[in-house]
Amino acid sequence: MLVFALLLLTSIMVEARTFNITHLIVPEVVPPGQEEVEIECRYDANFTLLNWFKEPNEFFRYRPGRAPSTRSFPILGIGRVEIVACGPTACRLKLGSLTEEASGLYRCDIERDVAPYKFATRKAYMEVHGHEHRKPLLEGFGEEFGEGDEMRAFCRGDPDTEIRWYINGHEVEEMRGSTTLKRKSSRLIFLGIPPMVTVQCAEYKFGKLYGSNQEKARWKDVNGKDERPQEQRNDSNSITMYYLFVYLPCIYFLLKL
Repeated sequence: MLVFALLLLTSIMVEARTFNITHLIVPEVVPPGQEEVEIECRYDANFTLLNWFKEPNEFFRYRPGRAPSTRSFPILGIGRVEIVACGPTACRLKLGSLTEEASGLYRCDIERDVAPYKFATRKAYMEVHGHEHRKPLLEGFGEEFGEGDEMRAFCRGDPDTEIRWYINGHEVEEMRGSTTLKRKSSRLIFLGIPPMVTVQCAEYKFGKLYGSNQEKARWKDVNGKDERPQEQRNDSNSITMYYLFVYLPCIYFLLKL
C-alpha cells in the first residue's frame, strides 16, 4: 500500500511539473576573431526529446535515457559541435570553427512524445561577423527543377580538400568526395514543398569547414498548384478579396451612370 501511494505521489508530481523552456542563451553577435561560442537551453520539464535547430535544419539531438543519448548533424557555418553538459535542467553546447554562414535563427525544442504529450520551443538570433572564408567554384546548376528532373552541378575546390554536397541544408552523403553532383530531384529529399532549391558545395580540410558556395533554383509548378507557403497564400487570398469588395461596387456604380 505504501509503495502504491509513493508511485501515485510521484505520478502526480510529474503531471504537476511545468513544461517550459525558461532561458535560451545564444550570443546576439559574434565578433571577428572569435571562432567558438557556447549556447544553452534551460528548462523546467520532464521531456523525452530535445532538438537544436539553425533555421529549419537540426544539428543536435538529445534523448535522455537512451544509449547513445546525443547525436549531432553536420551543418554549414558550424565546423564543430561539442557537448558541454546536457541534463535534467539544461543542455549546453559549444559551437566551433564558425563562419559567417553560422548567422541565423537558432531554436531549442523540447517535447514529451509519450502521454501526456507536450511541446515547448524558444528562438534566438545570432549574427557572426568577420569570419570570411574562400568560396569554391560552383557551376552548371540549372535555374529550375521539377519532380524527376536531373540535378547536376560541378564544384572545383582546393586539391587537398574533401567536397561535400548539401541540398536545402541536408548533406547528400553518398556524394561525399565527388566534384560532380548528380541527383534526381524529388519532393522526398526536401522538407515540405520548397519554393526554392538550394544546392551548396562545401570544402572540408582535416574535418573542418574550409570554404563553401551555393546556388539557388526555382521548384517548377507542374501540377498547377500554388507552391508558396500556406501563410503567403492566405495573404494573397486576403488581398484579392479586399480588392473585390472595394472595386466591384465602384465599377457597378460607374456602369449605372
